[in-house]
Amino acid sequence: MFSLNLISFRQSLTRLIALLAAAGVFIMFTAANSPLFAGSHSKADIVPCDIKLVFGVDDSGMSLVSYDLEMQISNRQGRTIKGISVHWLDDGAEIIGNSDALCGQDHDGIKPAQSGSCRRVVQQIGGRLLDRLGQDTWTKIINSEMTNFREVQQCAIIGYRYGDMAIKSY
Repeated sequence: MFSLNLISFRQSLTRLIALLAAAGVFIMFTAANSPLFAGSHSKADIVPCDIKLVFGVDDSGMSLVSYDLEMQISNRQGRTIKGISVHWLDDGAEIIGNSDALCGQDHDGIKPAQSGSCRRVVQQIGGRLLDRLGQDTWTKIINSEMTNFREVQQCAIIGYRYGDMAIKSY
C-alpha cells in the first residue's frame, strides 16, 4: 500500500516538474521575443510632426482653410527620398491616423545624408462652406477639426518612396 502511494506521488511530482519546466520555457520565449508583440511602429523612425492651421484664399477669392502636416526628416536611406508614408501618433504613441507626405523643396526630394521637410495638406475647408453654413458654424467646424489635429504629436515613418529608380553602377 505504501509503495503504491510512493509511486503515485513520484508520478505526480514528475508531472508537476514537467509542467513547471514547460511554463518556464514559455515565459523565457515570450520575454526574449517581446518585440514581436509590439506595435507596428515600434521599429519605425519616429519624428516630431505637427498639423498646422493655414488660412488662405482660393482662386475665386473665397476664404480657404487648410490643415498641413509637416515634419523634418534626415535621409539615412542612401537614395533620394521623394515621399514617405506615416502613422500619426498621439502623446501615448497610439496610432490615430495616417497619410503620406511629399518631401523636399518643391517636392524634388531629400538627397542622401541631408535633412529636409515633408509636407501634406491633410484637409481643406473652403469658403463655399462659409456661404452655406454661416460664419459661426464655419468657425466651429474649423476649431473642432483643429482640436482633433492637435492630438498628433509625432509621426512614425512606415515607408519611403524613392526618386532615383535607376541603379548606378561604377
